[in-house]
Amino acid sequence: MKMIKYTLNADGTIPDYVLDGGYLAVANANPSPQDLDLVGVATDEAPQTGYANEAALLAYAEEKNLEFKNPITEEITPLETVISLIWSKLS
Repeated sequence: MKMIKYTLNADGTIPDYVLDGGYLAVANANPSPQDLDLVGVATDEAPQTGYANEAALLAYAEEKNLEFKNPITEEITPLETVISLIWSKLS
């Protein structure tokens, strides 16, 4: 298994090689339904190169200036915590 960045198929379905995904959604320039880059756990057969380690995934999230705020309390969850939870899905 590996952690990858992917988009939905042209028909809006999840690629077959994605086992658990939909994380860290970032808009891209593609038309809907492929207008978001997503992160997820994939089989080794996925055509994308996986993130080398948790630090590489954190660097991607920082580059995209992602922030996770509780909509009720407005408390911000540290990005390192979110990335660690996503990375743990490889286990």
